[in-house]
Amino acid sequence: METRYLNLSIGFLFLIQALILFIRRSPNKRSNNFLGVFFLLIAFYSEAIAFHFQSVHTNNISKLSYYLPFDTLLLVMMSPCFYFYVLELLHRPVKLTHRSMLLHAMPILPCIVFSILFYFQPVGERVNWLIQDFYSGSTEMTIINTVLYLQILFYLIVSCRAVGIQKKGFICILQNGFKTKQSWVRMFLFINIIFILASLPVYVLTTNQQTAIRIGYGALNLDFLFLFIMAVLKMDILDAEEEEKKAPLPIDEEKTVTEWQTLTNYMVATKLYHDENCSLPTLAASIKMTEHQLSRLLNEHGKITSTDFINDYRLKEAIIY
Repeated sequence: METRYLNLSIGFLFLIQALILFIRRSPNKRSNNFLGVFFLLIAFYSEAIAFHFQSVHTNNISKLSYYLPFDTLLLVMMSPCFYFYVLELLHRPVKLTHRSMLLHAMPILPCIVFSILFYFQPVGERVNWLIQDFYSGSTEMTIINTVLYLQILFYLIVSCRAVGIQKKGFICILQNGFKTKQSWVRMFLFINIIFILASLPVYVLTTNQQTAIRIGYGALNLDFLFLFIMAVLKMDILDAEEEEKKAPLPIDEEKTVTEWQTLTNYMVATKLYHDENCSLPTLAASIKMTEHQLSRLLNEHGKITSTDFINDYRLKEAIIY
């Protein structure tokens, strides 16, 4: 019982964090929205597994008759959501209407189909299946949980790689005069990868839903503890902080003008903006500048963000044609 109330409390706190991210004004508003959705999914997931665990343990047939296995659906949506947060944080805009989103939705479809088929089963069969699956496991949930493990591990590794490429010796991500420490993101990904790899053998040896829920409890508590410690250490999880401007480095005007001319000439000659993945990191790599240098050039000389700079070229070409 104490564990149940603990996880319900943690779920409520994640809900509060999500609302703060949705409401709070921020230079990283879009990335914070994705993080808010991620926290919201965690909050709903914690309530769902608490309901499932307690209902089976107390053999509450009336509650189990209303239960649908949508906790797995919530869990499978978390990984792409956090991946989108990482991309937005690294100045790689996510287009939710792009056809590539179908690839991210593919792991979700089996969970939806299974939930629909489960709903149309007689109530007695559903309850018996839930109890049997909880203690002894089932082929259906073993397959779904295996796919889920692989999906989570894939997104964690891809996100870790994206942050690693961005790192380049910088501990902060600069955007519109604000900076966000990325060290907490790297550490969060690393801790979850270790947890997934460590818990996989445990699930393989048991393959029942009771173990899967306990692993979910463990991940939930671990993530909450980590985020709490990072918040105490002021690692800028919920927002970015304004870049310190007390002692700006002197600007070489002649060099800046040359760099700006090189940048604009390169955009015109290569039409790099045709690439839908064109962003600050790719543009900086193309003209052999660091992301910090390019961001400063755009902000201080061009008085424009990297996204607006790229979109201006696309807009001008669209008007011409």
